[in-house]
Amino acid sequence: MSSLVRTANLAHDLLDATRKLDFLAPLLLRLFLAIVFIAAGWQKAGSFEATVAWFGNPDWGLGLPMPWLMAFLAVSAELVGGFLLLF
Repeated sequence: MSSLVRTANLAHDLLDATRKLDFLAPLLLRLFLAIVFIAAGWQKAGSFEATVAWFGNPDWGLGLPMPWLMAFLAVSAELVGGFLLLF
């Protein structure tokens, strides 16, 4: 019975030691998402006219109203949101 208690105490101590690394998973997720958002926004900003055409075309695109405004909002949200995830 004492070996079972020792094993349980050892497992508890090991799990308690991992609490020092609680910040690591959210940090890595934020860095990953920041890279994805910034890359997507940068790509949309680089070919802004093609993005506007894709947003506005009802046949092969999204068919959104006011495609210029929607593309601007998408680029802004992705770039600003990506940079804000870094802080």
